[in-house]
This record gives sequence, structure tokens and C-alpha cells, in this order.
Amino acid sequence: MTVHSLAPEVLGTDDDPLELDALAPTGTYALVFDVPECTVEVGALGKRRLSAGGYVYVGSAFGAGGLRRVLRHRRVAAGDHDARHWHVDYLSGHPDVSLARVVCVADSDIECEAAAALADGPIAGFGSSDCDCESHLARYGGIDEATAASSAVFREKG
Repeated sequence: MTVHSLAPEVLGTDDDPLELDALAPTGTYALVFDVPECTVEVGALGKRRLSAGGYVYVGSAFGAGGLRRVLRHRRVAAGDHDARHWHVDYLSGHPDVSLARVVCVADSDIECEAAAALADGPIAGFGSSDCDCESHLARYGGIDEATAASSAVFREKG
């Protein structure tokens, strides 16, 4: 099992080891965000004040299109897609938040295990409305720590 840690701009290009521009595999992913201190409106969860840091959102893609779903997340983060369907769309679509890294593992359903193994979530219920998890969002001191933690958890759980 290979854990991929990729810069968002690599996704969907000739350098993308997951070949997301073609028939993408299914799997679990973590989006690592660089978040300044800010307030984010998170749909039904309301306005939330976030401390600066590296934030990790854990999701899965086992439906049609598989891990190509992360391409949509990248478009939202880049401001190229305005639809807000999931909690993470509100975070990634905030103009001061940037998508720093994408960590993923193909063909392994470890979404809830990984979310539980990461740091405590700063927003209860974030990304976990379809499961019993406390949150699928974790906060770390910075993006390097967040990337390292998500990669380590994916290696352990995957």
C-alpha cells in the first residue's frame, strides 16, 4: 500500500501518480489546509472562529469517479468552483485558506479510523454528518506537522 503526499498542482497532470485525469482509483484522502486566524461560515454548523494552523480534513471517495473527487476540492480551494455541498467546501472556499497538500491512499477505506487517530477536531460534527465520528477535521500547529501526521496515520491504518 502506497501513501501519496502530493502538491495540489500535480493532481490531474502527467506527473500525477494516481492518474486522476483518467480512470481514478477509489480510496481515502486527507486535504491539508494552511489556515490563518479567521471566521468561517460552515453551512448548518454556523460561523466558527479558527485559530491559525495546519488543518487536516479526511474524506473518502468510493463512488463514481473515485479519487477524482479531490480535483473538485482543488477547484473549490482555487476559487474556480463556487458550489458548497460539504462542510469542507466552506473551509476550502474561504479566500484566506489555501490547500497545501493532498495525502491519499488508493483502494483503502480508512476514513473514520484516520479521522479518529488525528488530533482533536476544532469543530464538532465537521465532515461527520454521515457517521458517528466526532469530527473529520483536525488542527495542528502548521502544515508540515499536519502533513506528517496525516501521512503517518494513513501508513498505519492503510
